[in-house]
Amino acid sequence: MPPAAPVRLPTDPTPLTAHALVRARQRGIDLEALACLLGYGRRHHDHRGAEIVTFDRAALDQVARREPRATWRKAIEASTLYAVLGPDGCVITTGHRWRRVIRDRSLASLRPGRSRRPRDVRFVTQSGFPA
Repeated sequence: MPPAAPVRLPTDPTPLTAHALVRARQRGIDLEALACLLGYGRRHHDHRGAEIVTFDRAALDQVARREPRATWRKAIEASTLYAVLGPDGCVITTGHRWRRVIRDRSLASLRPGRSRRPRDVRFVTQSGFPA
């Protein structure tokens, strides 16, 4: 059985797969907010061939400046929205973030001697107690 042809949103040239459209409906994602996300959202690679698009403060500010107030409100309500784009630019899936997005997914930060958490540096005085 051949895969279904991607569906295009009326306001956005980025096609959605059938899976992405089903997930958007299941998760109650407004397609206008999704189109806004794809137009203004911050894009970063996941180092596995896909691209993740999320709203950040700068993206929401751009939406406020360029879109009607009703669209901006939908974008604010959907500020936890994310979309995963495939290598061909097609939306693979959509959802809502419940955890912080890890921006650096490369393995370089996992090498011995490197940690994602900042070190807790404490200075010890001559008496042996932390300053």
